[in-house]
Amino acid sequence: MPIVAAIDQSERAESVIKQAKQLADDADVDLHVVHVGEAGVPRPEHGYDVDSEKTITRQQAAQMARNIAEDIEGLQEFEPVGLEGNPAAEILEYSTTQDAEYIVVSARKRSPVGQVIFGSVTQSLLLTADRPVVAVPHSPE
Repeated sequence: MPIVAAIDQSERAESVIKQAKQLADDADVDLHVVHVGEAGVPRPEHGYDVDSEKTITRQQAAQMARNIAEDIEGLQEFEPVGLEGNPAAEILEYSTTQDAEYIVVSARKRSPVGQVIFGSVTQSLLLTADRPVVAVPHSPE
């Protein structure tokens, strides 16, 4: 039952990872740092293999998770995970498959119009997850 730290490439990722690490340490469980990538635009002239594109996207997302987490002071043990597709859906599916103890995400302020137009991964996870979701406010240092 790992703790899943769902991150993006923003400065908020550090706060998410730090909180997730604390939860993982307290529960003596693994920490999975998860980043969801988006597949590139297909180029038919070069051939296009959907499965290969998804694999490449997942590998790149895992590398991004590793790069971001390695910059966190004191974080030594974690599993970088790369997913591909709709962030909320992929994080939910991964957390269910792994039987995650918690999903840790970033909270950010959005206007009501911004929430309606753009949606929110955090909002979606809070409303649909079947396990606790910890929304961490960003606190720049």
